[in-house]
Amino acid sequence: MRITSQPYNRLKEALFYNRATTKYILLLMVFISAVLLIGSVFQDEKAESIFPVLSTRKVNPVFDAFYNCVYPKIIGQKDNYDRFWLLYVHLTEECDNLPEYKTFDLQPIANTDEIKYVSFPKQKEENITMVTLGIGHDVDAELRLKKMWPGTEFFGVDPSPEINKDLYEVKLGGNYFQVAVSGQGGMQKSYIFRKKYRDETTMHIGADYFFGNMLKRPRVDILWVDTEGNEFPVLDMIHRGGPLDRRGVKICQMNVEIHKDLLKDVTGEKQKFHDFVWKIMEDRKYIIVKPFYVYWFHDFIRVVVLNVEDPECTSLYMR
Repeated sequence: MRITSQPYNRLKEALFYNRATTKYILLLMVFISAVLLIGSVFQDEKAESIFPVLSTRKVNPVFDAFYNCVYPKIIGQKDNYDRFWLLYVHLTEECDNLPEYKTFDLQPIANTDEIKYVSFPKQKEENITMVTLGIGHDVDAELRLKKMWPGTEFFGVDPSPEINKDLYEVKLGGNYFQVAVSGQGGMQKSYIFRKKYRDETTMHIGADYFFGNMLKRPRVDILWVDTEGNEFPVLDMIHRGGPLDRRGVKICQMNVEIHKDLLKDVTGEKQKFHDFVWKIMEDRKYIIVKPFYVYWFHDFIRVVVLNVEDPECTSLYMR
């Protein structure tokens, strides 16, 4: 059927007899589309610069194995701090013997009442730095470590010099600091072990200041943290782009006791543990292995944290 309506014929004439105009209209439409597309690309790049896409960051296959195993097991407890605290060790125990973890030579070392884990360097002649935050009248594990790896330099930190100073300096042959290491400097409450544990106000210094200005070692090979509630300010500093990164301090491996409810005026430790684990997942810098739940006077969690990103740490400790 032939269309003969007047409006149609006028449109036909406009397009047929004014081809130059049509050409310009089409070119203008193409130009506008290109501008919109380019603007969208720049907007996306700007967004990515503010919110980096973690999946594009190159990571070690060991972290991928950790993440792929742990993430689906804990995602159901995200933002439920009580259940996350109670269930984390149980939920992730199946992930603790992944084949990829064999790249670390993790060895158990016994203390008086616990087991530490240490990954030793690939080269036997390597000298390493070991730091204990919270000596607690016990250096049995440090003494065993010294026999297993003679080329270890020891640094111990504890606000109570009674017994601790002689143990660390005389018996172990290490270096002792009479302070408490936490998030910032000043007089703060600590849970101190003398003849028994008790609340006490002691001098604190920030972990970033201790490692950067007092210890003055750019690489800490082994860090043991048992500071009875002051561990969270230290753990907050190890993340990507955090205070220790900014000071150029790298930590290759840690054994950490994570506590809750020790000081009456300290709250939120369950949330802090929850947030620490999720930040580890986001950072893609460390993995958490050997989690162990301790039921005692105060229940707490032990974990081992291994650096799988820093080239110096991975070249020394990953096979």
